[in-house]
Order: sequence, then C-alpha cells, then structure tokens
Amino acid sequence: MKQLSFEKLNKPKLSFGGSLLKGNPKTKRPLHSKLPILLTLRAERSSLRLPGNFKITEEQIYNSAKKYGIRVYSYANVGNHIHMVIRVVKLRLWAAFIRELTGRISQLTKTKWMFRPHTRIIGGWKRAYATACNYVYLNRLEGDGFIDRNETRTLAHLKAIFDGT
Repeated sequence: MKQLSFEKLNKPKLSFGGSLLKGNPKTKRPLHSKLPILLTLRAERSSLRLPGNFKITEEQIYNSAKKYGIRVYSYANVGNHIHMVIRVVKLRLWAAFIRELTGRISQLTKTKWMFRPHTRIIGGWKRAYATACNYVYLNRLEGDGFIDRNETRTLAHLKAIFDGT
C-alpha cells in the first residue's frame, strides 16, 4: 500500500465561495496579495445588464475598488453574474470592499445574490493570468450578445471560427 504524501494532504485550496459552500464555512477564504484573483458574483435574476443597472454596476465596481485599493484588471457583466480579475493589495481591506460592493449593487439595482462571492487565486502572472483574462473577455462577448458560449469554449476556438480554419 502506498503512503500518502504530506504535501497533498495540506495543499491549500485556491477556490472558495459560490456554489462550493454548503452551510456555514469553517475555513478561511484563501486570498493572496501578490497574485491576481478571479472574483465571481452571481445574481438570482438577469437584471445587471438592464440599461439603468449596467452603468450603476460598472460605476460601483470602480468606485469601491478605488476606495479600497483593489486593482481591477478585467471585468465582465454578463447579466446574471459578474466576473472580475482583481488584485487585493491589502488583504485586511477585502471584507470591507466585498461588503460595500455587493451591498451597494444590491441596493441600487434591487438585485439579490444567489451565492456568496466566489474567489479563485490565479496561479501566476503569465499563462494563468492570460487564461483568466481570456475567460473574462469571452464572458464580456457573451454578455454583449456577440457569441454563444454553447458554441465557443475558448478564445482560440473563437479565433479559429473567425479565421475560417
């Protein structure tokens, strides 16, 4: 019988929140101040892209980020969910930032959130970061109505469709 590796047992989780949570979480949300984070906020209804709500949502994202020193690298409002690639420089400001952002968007747009915010630490600034930004970009194209995600899975696949190969 093979012995389990100690590193595998204590491997830190990179994702937290969203539909992963069942009940009250007993673990701390993994965050990193030096790596980018993919943040997803999921609403119950598809009301975030309505003409009045779209501008309010975008302004609130950038205002809250500026207030708490959060860097927003990429963002997509799909209607029923929001994706953001961010960097939390000061981890102690995360709770205030996410509380204000979700609370203000909920108040101003009369939106109710389906899950708690989902975060995933992106494993680096090169390939993993580019993949996350491409994922957010595809979601932005989907929200704008240019693509259907059932037909397009990756940015490379979308480029192949346009190139005709």
